[in-house]
Amino acid sequence: MSDPIEITINPRWVDLGTRPECKYAPVIVEKLQSVAAIQSMKKVLERRVDICRLLATQNDNPNLEGTGWFSFLRAGSAHEPHLRSANVPVFVISGGSALKLARELDEDYSLAWHPMNLRNEPLYILVHTLDFRPYQSALSRIMRRFRNVHLIGWDGGKMTGFGAARAAALAFADSLPYRPQRILLMDQDVVQTEGTRHTSPSVKSNVVALHKQLAKPIVGIGVGYPTRQPVPKPFAKVPPPEPKDLASPTQQFVSIQAPFRKRPQTTSHPHLAKNYQKTDDGLYPAFMVAGGEDMLATFEMDLIKDDDNKTLRRDRIVKKALQGPNDPKNLYWNQARVETLKRIFAEEKNTPLSLDGRPCTLDDLMRLFSDKGWQAGHPSPETYNNAACVIERIILRYFKLSQGTFGHQEVFQQMKGFVPAG
Repeated sequence: MSDPIEITINPRWVDLGTRPECKYAPVIVEKLQSVAAIQSMKKVLERRVDICRLLATQNDNPNLEGTGWFSFLRAGSAHEPHLRSANVPVFVISGGSALKLARELDEDYSLAWHPMNLRNEPLYILVHTLDFRPYQSALSRIMRRFRNVHLIGWDGGKMTGFGAARAAALAFADSLPYRPQRILLMDQDVVQTEGTRHTSPSVKSNVVALHKQLAKPIVGIGVGYPTRQPVPKPFAKVPPPEPKDLASPTQQFVSIQAPFRKRPQTTSHPHLAKNYQKTDDGLYPAFMVAGGEDMLATFEMDLIKDDDNKTLRRDRIVKKALQGPNDPKNLYWNQARVETLKRIFAEEKNTPLSLDGRPCTLDDLMRLFSDKGWQAGHPSPETYNNAACVIERIILRYFKLSQGTFGHQEVFQQMKGFVPAG
């Protein structure tokens, strides 16, 4: 029997008033764990990666059955001979928001990635294949008006989630024929302000300088926050981030340098070798399905030192609440994502835990969450998501405790029956 992993409930997650600030952290995984508990944490990681690799090889495309590869659909102009490696395309990952985005793009130019704000740089909106047709219909007028807008549908088999979506974005960027040397990847609700106006020469030069100075493949255009706020006036200045906010992961609006999936990286991190090749999935771990991919990527690249992330520009990223109707059929979010989480929970539900010194399993913990009224029922889609978040908190803590045994766990770019060495 594996030794239990010590956890406590996160009181800020329990409080609905503060939950939005820590929605991915239902529990706190204790810093002090026994040697045997750390071995249990290692098994948690290995189990998560194994099930994700299996899901990536299962799909409805007979040409890809048995392989862990991405495939893509595309709408928009495919003829781009004018583009060069110096172009900086923008990538936006979206899902279930086709009608809202159509309304937002029609209403004003407040979104940082609005085609009018890109000065003819290419825009790629990435959605899961299940969302492709609804987005194509809702955004058809925008795509006719702006020739630089492209809609991309990604498919990773039965593997879905935040990490897989970001890995898909980098896989597609890696396939572009004009071979861009840098891309911008941002959340769909990021607002443009003076500090994050990426077409500003000063912002661009600052970002490029940070890449060179820190020798990191990723730089944050600003400091991200979980809250949404009213849209500032065009190019308005917003308050600078607080010092405590600079312990954030590099997220929400980032600049990423090529190559996007296979790159040499030098690090002084004690858990990693001095030189290593992180391949295939790119910067983001695809197995982090429930929102922990940004933080783990930040840890892996050793970006936070002394609670200060040097790759973040000292400006505040502003996000808005997207207005408009929900998509009537959100097959990706309501079905495919839930099925992924359900499959993963079936493998992880017996994970041994110790809640404030009392032994329990992940399944027991989810029942407790329901009994306390912290989630709606068990089992349920909310259960599966919260359980996945608990496991990802464990993986994040294990990275810090692993002392060199963490390794690199890739999900995609494999054939069934072949699992790359961890």
